[in-house]
Amino acid sequence: MIRTDGCCCWKNAILFVLCLLPAHAAGLMAQSADSSGPSPYGRLIREIRIEGLRITREGEVRGQLASQVGQIYTEETARDDLRWLDRLAAFSSVRAKPVVVQDEVVLTIEVLELPRLLLYPSANISDENGFSIGLGAKIPSLLHRAIGFSGTTRFGGATETEVSMQTPWKLRGREWIAAKYSYRNRANKVDSFREDSHELDLRIGTGFRQNWRLSGRFGFLSLVSDTPGITISSDNRDNTPALGAVLEYDGRDLPSNPHSGWQAIFDITQNGGFLGGDGDFVTTQFDIRRYQPLAARHVLAFFSYATFQSGNVGETVPVYRDYDIGGRNSVRGWEKGARRGNNQFLNTIEYRFEVFRPKAFRIRSFGLYIGLQLAAFGDLGTAWDHGSEFTGNMIAAGGFGLHFLVPYVDRIRVEFGFGQSGEGAFSYFSIREKARYSRRRVR
Repeated sequence: MIRTDGCCCWKNAILFVLCLLPAHAAGLMAQSADSSGPSPYGRLIREIRIEGLRITREGEVRGQLASQVGQIYTEETARDDLRWLDRLAAFSSVRAKPVVVQDEVVLTIEVLELPRLLLYPSANISDENGFSIGLGAKIPSLLHRAIGFSGTTRFGGATETEVSMQTPWKLRGREWIAAKYSYRNRANKVDSFREDSHELDLRIGTGFRQNWRLSGRFGFLSLVSDTPGITISSDNRDNTPALGAVLEYDGRDLPSNPHSGWQAIFDITQNGGFLGGDGDFVTTQFDIRRYQPLAARHVLAFFSYATFQSGNVGETVPVYRDYDIGGRNSVRGWEKGARRGNNQFLNTIEYRFEVFRPKAFRIRSFGLYIGLQLAAFGDLGTAWDHGSEFTGNMIAAGGFGLHFLVPYVDRIRVEFGFGQSGEGAFSYFSIREKARYSRRRVR
C-alpha cells in the first residue's frame, strides 16, 4: 500500500517543475576554470576583471573574491571565489576564466545577474496543511549591494504572507542584518484549532574569521486560537517576545548545492518570562550538517538536529510550541504526530547520486538551470518530555526518491518512506532540503 501524504504525486511534481522553469533562476550555477592551456595555478595574479554586471556594484563582487591581485592563484582560492559569490545570491551563473599571460594570471569573472525584479510562483508544503501556492517577488540586489528583499503570498492549504530582507554574508565586511515577517492562517490539525498568527524575526550580527558568524536575535509571535485552552493566556491570544543569540559556521563548498563541507548552527532563545508577554521557556538548538563526497557524482549527507526546551507544555510552554515528529521534514515513513514532546532529536543519513549536475541555459536574458539526483535515506528521531521517554519514543524509517534541482527553491523532493508498521509506503512531494525545513515551526 502506498499512502499519499498531502497533495504529493508524480503529476504534481512534474507540473511544479514545469511551472518553475520559466521563472528566473535564483541559485548559483558556478563553473571553474577551463582546462585548456597552461595551468594557471601557482602563478601570480596580474589582473582581475569582472564582466556582466548591470545592477550590482563591482565592489560587492570584488569584496567576495579570495583571489587578489599580487597574490598566488591556487585551486583553493578558485573554489573559495565561487563559494563566496554563491552567498551573494544575486547571480544565476558565475564563470571563472583564468588566462596565463607572460607567466602571470589574468582572471576574468563572468556573471549573469538576476533581473532587477524577480517574479516567480511561490509554493509551500506542510504535513498538516498540504499544498499552498501563490506569487512571489524578489529584488536580488537592493541598492546595488546584493541585499535580498522579497515578499510572497500563498493560498490553498494555508493562507500565508511573508516579507523578508537580508544582507549577504561577506568574505570582507562584518555587519549582517536579516529581518522576516510572516502571517499565517491555517488549521492546526495536530492540536485541533485554527491559528491566526503574526511572527517577526530580526537578527543583527557580525562575521568573524572566514566561515563564522554571530548574531543577536529578537522575535515576536502573536497567535490567536479559535479554541479555548490552546493559548497560555485566557483570552485565546498569546503575545510572546523572544531574545537570543545565534552562532553559525558554514564551510560548505557551494551553499546552493553542497557536495562537501560542514555547516553548524547553535542558538539559544528566551521566550517570554522576564521579557513579558505569555509563556516562559528557553529554547536551545543544535544543528549539525556534513556533506561528504565519495566520488565524482556520489555524496553522503549527514544531518543531526536537537532541540531542548525548559518548562512544561500547557503551563509555561504553549501546546502549539511542542514538537511532533513524523512526516516529510522530520522522520519520513511515519505519519505526522507519531511522537510528541517538549524536546526533539532528528537524524538523517542520505546518499545522493547526481544523474546530471545542474545544467545552465538561457531563455533570452534569463539564466535558468535544472539538475537531477537520485537519493536513498535513513531517518531516526525521537520527541520526549521526560528523559525516560527518550529511547522509548525513538522511531526509524528509510526510503528513496528523486531530487530535482531547479531555480529559486533549490530542490524539489519526490520521495517514498517506509517505517511505520502496517502503513506501507508514504509518498512525499516536498521542497528544499529536509534539514532546512526541519527547523521550521510549521513543517
